[in-house]
Amino acid sequence: MGKNLLVLSVWVSVLMLASCVGSKKETVTYTPEEIADAGQVMKYYDASLALLKNVVKERDVNAVLGYMEQKTEVPMFSYIMSPVISKKDSAEVMLPGECFGADVRQNLIQNYAELFQSRNQFYANFNKYLSLLKEKKTEGMADLLNDNYELSVVMSECKQNIFDMLSPIASNAQRVLLAENPVKEQIIAMKSMSTTMQSIINLYARKHVEDKSRLDLKIMELRLQLDAAEKLPVVKGHEEESEKFKDFLSKTEGFLKIVQDARQKNSYADEDFEEISSYGLGII
Repeated sequence: MGKNLLVLSVWVSVLMLASCVGSKKETVTYTPEEIADAGQVMKYYDASLALLKNVVKERDVNAVLGYMEQKTEVPMFSYIMSPVISKKDSAEVMLPGECFGADVRQNLIQNYAELFQSRNQFYANFNKYLSLLKEKKTEGMADLLNDNYELSVVMSECKQNIFDMLSPIASNAQRVLLAENPVKEQIIAMKSMSTTMQSIINLYARKHVEDKSRLDLKIMELRLQLDAAEKLPVVKGHEEESEKFKDFLSKTEGFLKIVQDARQKNSYADEDFEEISSYGLGII
């Protein structure tokens, strides 16, 4: 399934380099202040995506929980350390700028603070579990596992909240920065769909407490985004970019089919998650 990877960052770069030749359309003029604010939004957005890619990895979380579920002695597990993130990145996301409204800034800070705290506690619990296992003590193991079940959901929820807050704001900022780009609608559509796909991967990864209603809403959202994207006209003079866009849409359709087939089973399956998450997104 590696051939199905959506290397979106490359495709978006190609589209963003598209020249402005071709039929001229009326464009909206933005002030220097609006352009500067949009640039700050995208800088924060890109920093958030880079951090969220590594701060909590769904495969690692499920591997830790799976190991802690073992009720019989198993070969020693080379356990997964808490992901290392740079202090610069973590400090940057905790300081959203004035380009965001006051409520958004407060919510971003709260969700990031809870995400970092929950992640640290999750791995601290796991290390304590390993210590008990090494000492052949069972008292307290069940409590640590139950605590980590809850923390895994908290981490997933914080990530999802951040995605949901930033995605529409980033789309508006992109519209400002790409105002004169003839394939701006395709670029914005691709990034919006890619974020929704990552949300679906994130929600499906809730192995123990799956948020089925929210997952179904995200699947429906992706379907609507895809339907709208398929109606975008081909931009004359940019046939190569249009072909890459069509290829992206085709792979998005494949992703949707896999997710919908998995949901029909109405239960979590590791093999389904592996296939779904193989559609890793270059921007996330």
